[in-house]
Amino acid sequence: MSALVWAVKRSLLGYVRGMSDGTVTTAGGVHEGDAGFVFPGEGQIFSGSVTLTGHGGMMRVVLADPALVPRGDTWMLEIAAPDDGAARLPFATVAAFDGSTGTGVALTADGADLFFGPYEAGTPLEDFTIRA
Repeated sequence: MSALVWAVKRSLLGYVRGMSDGTVTTAGGVHEGDAGFVFPGEGQIFSGSVTLTGHGGMMRVVLADPALVPRGDTWMLEIAAPDDGAARLPFATVAAFDGSTGTGVALTADGADLFFGPYEAGTPLEDFTIRA
């Protein structure tokens, strides 16, 4: 058993939690620790979700079932597609991954589209670790 430990984007979480109706919820075995959200899994495939909501229901971003997928010389962090949980969405690129730490994590264009405007492709996200 392994776990993906990832804080997503700390400034975003602070923004959501600072809204009068903002919520950050976890499901499917995910819990939040000091270093970030802990997604349970095996190898490079993880389960559970983090949902960010606010703005009177206008904002709802679900980060579910993340997986690390090799793409040529780099890595991609994929999530379940919001409208089709069976499909995968390339959420972020990972510049370097050594099997336990992912660095240089940045939104893809598809990932940025989930936020409807405030972020664009290449926006930096938090690095992550994989714990055994």
